[in-house]
Amino acid sequence: MSALTPYWTAPLTRFGRWLLEHPIWLFMLFAFWLAATLGLRPLFVPDEGRYVGVALAMLHSGDWLVPKLDGLPFFHKPPLFYWVTATSLAIFGTHEWAARAAPFLAGLATAITLFWFLNRYASRRAAGLSLLFLGSFPLFFDAAQFASMDMLVGSLIAITILLLAHVSQQLMAGQTAPKILILAYATAGLGMMTKGMIGFVLPGMVITFWLLWNRRFSHLYRLISRPGISVFLAVVAPWFVLMELKFPGFLHYTFIYQQFDRYLDSSFNNPQPIYFYVMILFGGLLPWGMGMLLLAIFPGTRRQMTLNESNGLKSLSLIWLASILLFFSIPTSKLIGYILPTVPAIALLLALLLEQILQRTATEPSNRQRWCGRIILMSTIGALLGLASVVTFAAIDKKSHKNITLEVKPLITADASVVFYNYYYFSVPFYLNRPQPVLVTGEWDNPSNFKSDGAGTELYTSGKFDPVAAKEILISNAQLDAMAAAAVKGTQAPVWVFIHRDEAQILPMFAGRLPVAQDKRTAIYCFGCAPR
Repeated sequence: MSALTPYWTAPLTRFGRWLLEHPIWLFMLFAFWLAATLGLRPLFVPDEGRYVGVALAMLHSGDWLVPKLDGLPFFHKPPLFYWVTATSLAIFGTHEWAARAAPFLAGLATAITLFWFLNRYASRRAAGLSLLFLGSFPLFFDAAQFASMDMLVGSLIAITILLLAHVSQQLMAGQTAPKILILAYATAGLGMMTKGMIGFVLPGMVITFWLLWNRRFSHLYRLISRPGISVFLAVVAPWFVLMELKFPGFLHYTFIYQQFDRYLDSSFNNPQPIYFYVMILFGGLLPWGMGMLLLAIFPGTRRQMTLNESNGLKSLSLIWLASILLFFSIPTSKLIGYILPTVPAIALLLALLLEQILQRTATEPSNRQRWCGRIILMSTIGALLGLASVVTFAAIDKKSHKNITLEVKPLITADASVVFYNYYYFSVPFYLNRPQPVLVTGEWDNPSNFKSDGAGTELYTSGKFDPVAAKEILISNAQLDAMAAAAVKGTQAPVWVFIHRDEAQILPMFAGRLPVAQDKRTAIYCFGCAPR
């Protein structure tokens, strides 16, 4: 590497120093990097289609209070993500990149807060390195353009931790920061409005363990703020109270079933071993995890890279990483996005360690240049891996229904009915962009069919909160038969049916009919349409 260093690291190093002296340009570059591929791929199903669909329904219905999945109250998560996404869709239109505004803004907010914190308590260079790391972590890069709650709540958890740590650092210096403390309670409230109690439980857990480890016992009560609690309740309480008043049983469903039961029960989706998130972090942060592990093997590196500290920042990053990693490793059900709140902690730790190394090699130009080369090399590899993952996923994703939906969209009249046959095609409502809910067939009168996770269970449980709407939307196969027959006779508007191709081939109602559009998995039929 040292032989290559003069040719390709020196210009980049000079450019990096210039960026550190001009933070506005640094953030603009970071934002451009995260935003460049926001609209590259169709909505991923089911997650992106589900959550963006709920936000679009808010926009169509004008009801920004009650999240609805296909016209039915959907209380799996609180509404902040939907509010941000619906606002973006209202301003920019129904584009994939607009649907991903929430994770993009969350990633940018994480970077800004981490830069501010390190610039204050470490150095400008360490702050700039943290942005470099976040931007070159493939896991962070991908999550910043994936429309789900995970990036938004992970950002708010990280911001809350950093704000509370700042208040504690100020107390150590004999000062106070009451406004920042209140802001921390506000971000904790926003975290709860994104994904429930983890929005305040995880920051509280991390900061408590950190304060105890550093023997800052008095800070445990000095971080309790009555104005902060008032702000937290002002952010959180109105929506939760209104939903319980409007839908009795909402609080039990939201807190007991959706959070405690899902955390403790092993029957929910995606069971994984206890070491799952260690593997995700190791792979999702390539090449940094492997690179730092290899570098730490060398004695010279171990001497330069130490965890000794005087201001508690390294212990903050380690406790932050370890406690959240353990918290999410305990449940059997594990999803990749859950571990995102740990990624800023890793960026914080790496920035501190590499800043320490660069300081210690300040009098050794060749050694310092080698370390600059290593940082640039690993950042370049990480950035390319993140970009390659997005491009690859866009190329190989075969689950999207975007193309066939857009093919039939001009043919579907406003008065026509759209029916999903025994399955929910999550991204189709977004691409159809119709204000009316689709109808979904199924055996809705048999509760035993809806005991495990899945689209049917989501619709079935949502229908319990609004039985009147559910009766109109969740129909039987016999009802579909009657609708299709009436459409063929011309006594009602056309009926468009989305169905699995294999299933259509064995059902009598589709016998002898040609689909209007189809792909390898899905076929779309129209009853009552004139032949094309």
